[in-house]
Amino acid sequence: MDDDEKKELISVVNSGWFTEASKTRQFEKMFADFVGAKYACAVTSGTTALYVGLKALGIDKGDEVIVPDLTFVASPNSIEAVGAKPVLIDIERNSLNLDLTKIKKTITKRTRAIMPVDFNGRAVDIKNISELANQHNLSLIEDAAHGLGCFYGKKHVGTMSDIGIFSFSTPKIITTGQGGMIVTNNKKLYEKCKAVKDFGRKPNTKRNMRMAFEHPTIGYNFKFTEFQAAIGIAQMRKLRKRMVVKKKMFRIYEELLSNISSVNFIKTDLDKVTPWMIDILVDSKRKRDSVIRHLEKNYVETRIFYPPIHRLSPYKHKDVKFKTASEISDRGIWLPSSVTLKEKDVEYICRKIISFSKKNSF
Repeated sequence: MDDDEKKELISVVNSGWFTEASKTRQFEKMFADFVGAKYACAVTSGTTALYVGLKALGIDKGDEVIVPDLTFVASPNSIEAVGAKPVLIDIERNSLNLDLTKIKKTITKRTRAIMPVDFNGRAVDIKNISELANQHNLSLIEDAAHGLGCFYGKKHVGTMSDIGIFSFSTPKIITTGQGGMIVTNNKKLYEKCKAVKDFGRKPNTKRNMRMAFEHPTIGYNFKFTEFQAAIGIAQMRKLRKRMVVKKKMFRIYEELLSNISSVNFIKTDLDKVTPWMIDILVDSKRKRDSVIRHLEKNYVETRIFYPPIHRLSPYKHKDVKFKTASEISDRGIWLPSSVTLKEKDVEYICRKIISFSKKNSF
């Protein structure tokens, strides 16, 4: 962050109004215009966005929601939070997203929704998933937390589902510290989301003193702040330049590491995808762990992929095998990917990986 964010924050301090108001409305409009959605609703986090979206769709106790086994735990946690059951599905190898053939085999009479996840910004096959959802009268809530700046065809990810959600946590391409956004083209769903996040009030009644304490539905306090919105406005103005930086960074990593036989890049169409993180797959878990240790010794931090959900204690599955999700999780590394990295930093990281590969037949 720089003076742009500071100026926006000072304007909020000077205004004397700190709970979501005009700055939040401005941020929501900027976001909706960028992704091409009719409506955008800012909330406290990406996880909250999933929860509010599920509530707006009427997902409740006893319902089932299909979700990929390789995702961040917030995805199934949000399903649990509304009282529904997350039904885990293995991923397909090329995009690391939901395997459509496995979705078809998993739909039951209790299935109410599908939660596709755009893993590292690579778009899910939303056209075919939507057709399947329509055949079975299922809702679609798309976890596009990684997907800002990413497209399916000419449409932004998250905008072809009933509801799409985005995250503004610190590692994302734009950040408000914490925060999330719900997008939809359905006015009724938008109004439901607005009510759920604001104590169950009807939208736009808060300033009417008679109606301010009428709560026709159950809701919560997931409102944004003007401080977050101020930062979000400044960050949105930098988004397109950051998209260019991320894509260039991916190309440099791919070019410099292309001759290492043990390192594989996931197919990525940079005309459509702005990678959240630069991800690679190493031949085995053992090799992955060894290169991580080597990079740590050289002051380079990395992140392993998320563990598959079925391995986490609350979601333990002993009877079902999630072969692809398990294999990809064990082999995956996210390399340093901050937009603040210089080209020389990326080159340094790649040199350390190359030198290790030569010494260790990697």
